[in-house]
Amino acid sequence: MKKVGIIGRTNVGKSTLFNRLVKQDKSIVSNVAGTTRDFISGQVDCSGKKFELIDFGGLDFAPQNKIDEEVNKVILREINSLDLILFVVDGKCAISEKDEKITELIRKTRRETILVVNKLDSAKQQENIYDFFQLGFEKTIGISAAENSNTDLLVKLILSSLNISGEKELSREDITKIAIVGRPNVGKSTLFNVLCKQERSIVTEIAGTTRDAVDSEVEINNKKYLFIDTAGLRRRTKISYLLDKFSASKSLAAINKADIILYLIGFDSYIVAYDINLLGYAWRKGKSIICVVNKWDMRTGDMNEKKYQQLLIRDNNFFKNFSFVFVSASKKTGMEKIANEIKRIENLCNFRIPTPVLNKEMKIIFSKLAGWGKAKFFYATQIKERPIEILLFVNNSKLFKKKQLDFLEKNIRERFELNGIPIILRTRERSREN
Repeated sequence: MKKVGIIGRTNVGKSTLFNRLVKQDKSIVSNVAGTTRDFISGQVDCSGKKFELIDFGGLDFAPQNKIDEEVNKVILREINSLDLILFVVDGKCAISEKDEKITELIRKTRRETILVVNKLDSAKQQENIYDFFQLGFEKTIGISAAENSNTDLLVKLILSSLNISGEKELSREDITKIAIVGRPNVGKSTLFNVLCKQERSIVTEIAGTTRDAVDSEVEINNKKYLFIDTAGLRRRTKISYLLDKFSASKSLAAINKADIILYLIGFDSYIVAYDINLLGYAWRKGKSIICVVNKWDMRTGDMNEKKYQQLLIRDNNFFKNFSFVFVSASKKTGMEKIANEIKRIENLCNFRIPTPVLNKEMKIIFSKLAGWGKAKFFYATQIKERPIEILLFVNNSKLFKKKQLDFLEKNIRERFELNGIPIILRTRERSREN
């Protein structure tokens, strides 16, 4: 059984987290620093996926007594036997010298590590997590062990990091959800039926959360997906000034629910504001987008895929962000292209850019654009997937306008071949002295 160790300085909530994950009060919880002196182990079982969790005492680099020395010896002795380290820090406090020393110690072990920023008990305190990204750990998560906030996500991250297999069946929450969206009469129903009724394994058909939508679990290339149909969209309602009167509640519901959007464009129709509004809404929501040009069998003359795509981008530069697939749903052609593109996009949804690689590329990107003025960039780190979210540490966030951020996003997408994947850039101020 794989071993996961909880490590950190004293009084950061290690024992509270241990008890929360093993679902027992095995480890004594106290506000007195150094309560845990040896180490305690327990088993975490998540639907058949199991690992051993070990709660160590607090590391102290200036031990005051023999007991503190022994605690340190135990940790140093056992740390190399761990498959994964949970490095717990106190999210209510600034990064301490002890935290930095523990970071150095962990780096030397070369063990995979998840930085756990604990004690983020309120929405306002959640912002504190950004300060800890400067420790440089690729996997960082904010939780409150005492309030049981985000501990389920931590367990999922642990299981993913350990690559533990079990008997768990995928729930609807775990399956990648794909919404078929577009204007009326572009072939959404036809495409939905073809995808769900070709020689694949249709697992179940379930009435969707919206009244007249249908969700279908479909197996494509030995992988299950949940397809969300928005066919029959006729009624148009005014949702907000952002989406104007052409926005429709059913499409918005499908977009909100989905991970990937198949946005259908009819070759025999023009792009209108309705298309741009829905695409823009999905993009802002962090949804990956595949533009599916349907009725491609109707093309005539010298029209080809590259030319058509260039025409769309010329009319609206927004389309440069997306990947394209050309199909004919009525003729059942191009379905394999859709399957392959879904697989590519799904893999990219979980894409993580190593911090050193990201910073190297960011320096190159910054050097390409003159006129940054007083805007200074210090370093960057990816803080999230699905969608990809990158935090930029800068001298002054106000100097990074939309134009500059759009330029950075465009270049990041190009350098890492992330067409169809939204990238969210956030800035956080940090002085050179820090």
